[in-house]
Amino acid sequence: MTHHFTRTLAIAGLLLATSSSQAAISTFDTGAEGWTALGDVEGTLTWSATGGNPDGHVLIDDLTTGGVTYFVAPAKFLGNQSAALGTDLAFDLMQVYPGGANQFDSPDVVLQGGGLTLAFDTAVNPANGSWTHYAVPLSAPGWTVNSLSGAAATPEQFSAVLSDLTALRIRAEYQTGADVGHLDNVALVPEPATTAMMLLGLGALGLATRRRRTAD
Repeated sequence: MTHHFTRTLAIAGLLLATSSSQAAISTFDTGAEGWTALGDVEGTLTWSATGGNPDGHVLIDDLTTGGVTYFVAPAKFLGNQSAALGTDLAFDLMQVYPGGANQFDSPDVVLQGGGLTLAFDTAVNPANGSWTHYAVPLSAPGWTVNSLSGAAATPEQFSAVLSDLTALRIRAEYQTGADVGHLDNVALVPEPATTAMMLLGLGALGLATRRRRTAD
């Protein structure tokens, strides 16, 4: 194996390691994983070993005194998350409430960083008593500044927030009145296809170089 080919493989491995280190995932199978609650909460965030999608998950009980309750992400989801630009923030939500629906509108996902706050409104609220999967795009379209009625976020603003993320919140309260929000399977992961394409390209380059030198 030539020196050039060995070096190519080393660079490919470094790219893969760098990309993987940026991934942040919470399955809640063994605990709350540092997630907390913010807003109109009756108590601290609760972890349950059962009832998730599947297995464990976390939940927040609404105090019903006003305000909006949010799940708050831990440190592993924060910092420089620019590698996730163009991918999705994935998670599963469920709300549980008695009686009929009395839903209200509010930012469903909030990102803060670089001195900016960005808000996103999902197309549908989570189902009552069953899990709903979400894939929120991590790119400027659909995001607004400060509130849902704010100006549309620019690509530059979104990149600035994602490269210095200081807060990530997922809405837990959708019902006016008593309700409980449930969260599972949160994932903020860089695009694997991008890394795979780089690895394939580097590998092909190294193989071609090796074959050319062997032919010579």
